[in-house]
Amino acid sequence: MKKIYSILLALMFLIFLQGCDMLIIEEDSFEYRQLSDQYNDYVMHDVINFEDFRDVMNDVTNITTTSVFMIETQVLDIFRRVTDQVFGSGTLIYTDDSYHYILTTFQMINLQSRFVEYYVTDAYGNRVTGEIFAADSTLKLGILRFQHTTEDYASIDLPSYMPITGELLIMISNSYPIQNIQKLGSYLYQDEMSYIEVTSTQSANGSPVFNLKLELVGIQYLYGETHVLLIDYNTIYRFASPILPIWRYQ
Repeated sequence: MKKIYSILLALMFLIFLQGCDMLIIEEDSFEYRQLSDQYNDYVMHDVINFEDFRDVMNDVTNITTTSVFMIETQVLDIFRRVTDQVFGSGTLIYTDDSYHYILTTFQMINLQSRFVEYYVTDAYGNRVTGEIFAADSTLKLGILRFQHTTEDYASIDLPSYMPITGELLIMISNSYPIQNIQKLGSYLYQDEMSYIEVTSTQSANGSPVFNLKLELVGIQYLYGETHVLLIDYNTIYRFASPILPIWRYQ
């Protein structure tokens, strides 16, 4: 009898140990909670049917594109003749009582040449002169500004979280002389760098990339055959927030 009781006790102990292996203890670190919130945000705002997708793309076409500008940087000689010309894109990140402020890449900023002119063309085809407001060669970003026009432009927001790899993103680019080219691509995070899987051109540098909530995820910095390297919104915020009262969701 004692032997049977010992065997039963041993079996119960083994079952208990197997049950311990199946216990899942949820991590409660800051990084884990942030990842969980990021995934919940993605699930809650994912496009799950045709009507959702149609509404997003209509907003992109009718509203968000008005925040995207074509930028032209001209280098002139002493006779005011154009000796070099670079095209890129920019995104409206702030407006005050006098100016609109356009975020772009440092590639569009020329600090070496003596005579440089900047032109900004909006989604309506209006071309106006701009000027340098800020530039940072380390963060690879710059801001141009131009005086108010009679047009209304959309404002953009920054997201709370980076996209999840594979998440669908929207790029609005300019490739001179064509404006407002809309492309869909998947997000990729690799080697601590952010990419979107689309084809692009050099004159699209500075083009904004949005998530499906139409928040600015990043802007094009470099392009390859299949992917575009982004400067992400965290770097954008670090660059712009000390000099402009922009904000992001917390």
